[in-house]
Amino acid sequence: ILNQNMCRISSFLVNLPSEILINILSRLPIQTILSCKCVNKQLLCLLSTPEFAASHLPLSTTGLLILHHCKYKKTSCQVFEFEDELGLQNSNLHSSAVRKFDLSVSMGLPNYCLGVAGSVDGLLCLHESGYRGYDALYICNPMTREYIALPRIEDNPENSEIFEYIFEYGFGVSKISGQYKVVRYVHFHSDDSEEGPCSAIRYFECLVYTVGTRSWRKVQPGAPFFSLFLNGNLHGCVLDSLRSAVKSIYCFDLESESFKPFPHIPPAQDGAPVAGNLGILDDCLCFLEKRSADEGICALWVMKEYGVDKSWTEILVISEVEDFQFFIDDTVIIYPIKAFENGELLLSWNNVNPFYLNSVTKTYRYLGLGIQNEQCSTCEDEAIPHRLSLLSLKNFDGEKVLSFSS
Repeated sequence: ILNQNMCRISSFLVNLPSEILINILSRLPIQTILSCKCVNKQLLCLLSTPEFAASHLPLSTTGLLILHHCKYKKTSCQVFEFEDELGLQNSNLHSSAVRKFDLSVSMGLPNYCLGVAGSVDGLLCLHESGYRGYDALYICNPMTREYIALPRIEDNPENSEIFEYIFEYGFGVSKISGQYKVVRYVHFHSDDSEEGPCSAIRYFECLVYTVGTRSWRKVQPGAPFFSLFLNGNLHGCVLDSLRSAVKSIYCFDLESESFKPFPHIPPAQDGAPVAGNLGILDDCLCFLEKRSADEGICALWVMKEYGVDKSWTEILVISEVEDFQFFIDDTVIIYPIKAFENGELLLSWNNVNPFYLNSVTKTYRYLGLGIQNEQCSTCEDEAIPHRLSLLSLKNFDGEKVLSFSS
């Protein structure tokens, strides 16, 4: 019966003008659009056009991408859509994943673990974990099952025998020209400092790759530790020498390819630097501030007007949550992922183990997707917000676009 209904609907749709058809279909959930591709060749061709992808992109929703890492072996991937309605008792994901596949095997990397460098407009930038001396970076779209391999960078720094490498990555799109860019920041440092790795940094190197150019270029380095993309900029915190407090916030303008200072949240009452980390909620920059137990454990700040320092607003103080303080120490970073209509927040510990926090009932619960193998001590789940789009990598001239093998 379902197939008969789909046939009737498709026979009606294909007789509509393409502009009207694109307008209708671009408003559907991504899972429905993917199903429509299987109806007939005419719909498949239409839904695969750049015009449809461009129409769908501003209407697309942000879902959740889970990377399941079996360390030093491989990475599998699941992409979910959110159920977010005010009437829901709990904020949930759709019961079945929109996409589910073995990412390492699909990209011809069966023995490597892949880490996330960034996610923009449905494009995911990945890097191979564990490499020394050169980087292996990729951009893929899990929805279109396409990927490209970026040119590798050979690193041969002066006095490389005494330096250790710290790699930082960013991925975003410039606000005016609309160019997608990958930024790689390298810290060359030695381990001979008793004050921590940040105080032992000797020098930096910053490289930028514009998708479609097939070449890396050096730019003037600035403040380290950036990764979050919003409003044409990459954002990050500059930490103190012990990496226990935030000294300042910087951004990297992807249009001008330059570093700039960015407004910080208000200082603590005693004027001491605050501890915490940046995030993005509902297209706004946010800051999750760590506090002591008597101050409320942690507080969530949101920059309601981008770039305006006085628009930083404390919207939530998390306190009295059972066992929650156990996780708040100098080694744990809490990342905000999504705020829901019913007041719940989706967060993660150190980008793994996503969980819901209810500020009203003072309780939290783990996502419980059942992805992890509990018998594997080296496995973990990485959770990031990810836009579900049909943007094709074939739009970038000069890139060799490959398809997932399975």
